[in-house]
Amino acid sequence: MKNIFKYIPMVTLGQILGTAVGFPLLCFLINIFYYSNKYNDDAEQYYKEFMNNSYDIEVTMPEDKSKYYLENQDEDVKTVETFITKMDGNYFANPEGWYNPFYSVEYKKYLSIMYFVDISQMYWPYGRKVILTVNKDDMNNPEYGTKENPIPVLKDVGVDESIRDYDKDYDKAYMDSFYRENVIRYLKYKMPKSEFKRRFKNKE
Repeated sequence: MKNIFKYIPMVTLGQILGTAVGFPLLCFLINIFYYSNKYNDDAEQYYKEFMNNSYDIEVTMPEDKSKYYLENQDEDVKTVETFITKMDGNYFANPEGWYNPFYSVEYKKYLSIMYFVDISQMYWPYGRKVILTVNKDDMNNPEYGTKENPIPVLKDVGVDESIRDYDKDYDKAYMDSFYRENVIRYLKYKMPKSEFKRRFKNKE
């Protein structure tokens, strides 16, 4: 072993050890002390409370390329977000959120239909009537419903026809599961920790 190291410059040896030991150790420490506490990991305890405090509204979605869609007004509007749960360089291993923010003429508020689950079998209901499920606290809070902070919508179904393949909108078991998982992931990844604590933890 000594004969091998004799021919390796000390700088090179340091680089090898730094890459082999230092970087993995750094990733490990970041994952333990940063990402392990970044999100609301106990969100599953509170999703029922959030869902039970929600109700349905009916709106007509804007037409394609309408000025009422925020992404058509402001190119800086975020429509896709990746939540990094660990430092491993693989974005595909981390959950994502898809956002569709728009202005509701009926309610005179900005809403954002959010998906944190698979939406590969859905299509966007331009100009169609939909039932949206919203949270009462969000609807009554003047800090929500603005262009900067749209009201989250975590369940949507078509009124006259399904916006999911195979009429999944009207499959109660499927939609219950869809809504539950969407709410849990919204509370866990998207809702700010300070708000999560205020709305759920401070009541305990």
